[in-house]
Amino acid sequence: MQAEMGDTECDDRDFYGNKRLELAGSLLALLFEDVFKRFNSELKRIADNSLGKTLAAPLDIVKHMRQDLITNALVDALATGNWTIKRFKMERQGVTQVLSRLSYISVLGMMTRINSTFEKTRKVSGPRSLQPSQWGMLCPSDTPEGESCGLVKNLALISHITTDSDEKPVIRLLYNSGVEDVKSLHFSAIHNPAYHIVFLNGVIVGLTIDPQRIVSTIRAVRRHGLLNEFVSVSTNAAQRSVYIASDGGR
Repeated sequence: MQAEMGDTECDDRDFYGNKRLELAGSLLALLFEDVFKRFNSELKRIADNSLGKTLAAPLDIVKHMRQDLITNALVDALATGNWTIKRFKMERQGVTQVLSRLSYISVLGMMTRINSTFEKTRKVSGPRSLQPSQWGMLCPSDTPEGESCGLVKNLALISHITTDSDEKPVIRLLYNSGVEDVKSLHFSAIHNPAYHIVFLNGVIVGLTIDPQRIVSTIRAVRRHGLLNEFVSVSTNAAQRSVYIASDGGR
């Protein structure tokens, strides 16, 4: 709405600072969570059916545990590359690939490859073009030919992808640094020009009247090793916001 009214410029959807990469650990965690919930629900159904009978024999729950359910699901997903997670409505093909050991360079290329979820059949130049925001993070020249050109890229050799870190230390530090909980304030305080909104991983944590103190405190604590080294913080004076990120995939 602000861009339509001319107050701000439109965001670039291909800007790499707003994107997150899905790592192998997060994908495996989603798959394991889905299979484990299915394992528990199946075990609960068997227990309810057995205990519902009045003359039923003593229930030995261990005998009804399918010990190979989780193993077979993980092995099948890694072997075929088909990632089917019903709880999250995720169906993907080719998630896992065989690692090529032809040379050291080919190993590096396979292990640092990034596949875009954009449809390869669409002839759109935006997602395929080289973005200035990719400077230092992606290799500008290593991309395949054909319909995958620009959609399959490789990380730069010096780049590093962040993993998820705990939010609780950051939240405690924010409240100790003068951030007021948004639940304890009147809704009109958000529109007060004296306040800055504090976001942590896209979620409103609270409001502050001294954003520079928040930024300097987080950076000082991070440099002393008391916070994760990849916790980032920045301010936006036009939006009256303080953005803090501790999530993975950056």
